[in-house]
Amino acid sequence: MLPVKHQINLYLPRFRPPKLPREVIVLMLASSLTILALFIITLGLWAFNAYTAANIEQLQAEQREHNSELKELLAQLPDMNVDSSLEARIAREQKQLSQQRRVISFLRQDLINDSSSFTSLFEQLSHQNVTGIWLSKIEILNKSADIQLYGYAQTPNKVSRYISALGEKSAYIGRSFKQINVTQSQQSWNEFFLSTKKEQEPTATTMTGGFDL
Repeated sequence: MLPVKHQINLYLPRFRPPKLPREVIVLMLASSLTILALFIITLGLWAFNAYTAANIEQLQAEQREHNSELKELLAQLPDMNVDSSLEARIAREQKQLSQQRRVISFLRQDLINDSSSFTSLFEQLSHQNVTGIWLSKIEILNKSADIQLYGYAQTPNKVSRYISALGEKSAYIGRSFKQINVTQSQQSWNEFFLSTKKEQEPTATTMTGGFDL
């Protein structure tokens, strides 16, 4: 019996291994890329956590060092507790100072009011047309209610003219000189004294000097 030889072509399509469908290949590729991306993200998160943990540890070490330095500085500072008795004394002094300021303010206001009340008296003494009169002293009494004048005149009649001229001024309207004394001398000047009071009393405000009228 003769041997039978068969020749098989292995390159025929039926002898090739089966191929995966295109959809499966795409799915596998996407899964691989997803797994690779997750691995990269996980690696990045791990590196970030390691870096953050190292920074946190360094910051905590620096904070502990700063706290230690702060404690040393606080230990070197003197005791800053305020003495309660000192606080009470300061409060009393401030209260007393406030009262003194109020008193000074009242006194200053009184002085301003008093000075303004007789300012016109002084101003209008110099606004006279009578010449030959020299005032040597001016006295304001009873908060400008009365006035006394001392001075010199060339002649006694100039004193009368001077009194009449004063009566025309607004600050002297209604005032009358109840004491009029003129002392004649051998010289060319006569000393005179004028007062709105009946009797001379201690003066409240005195100015010495003169107005040449």
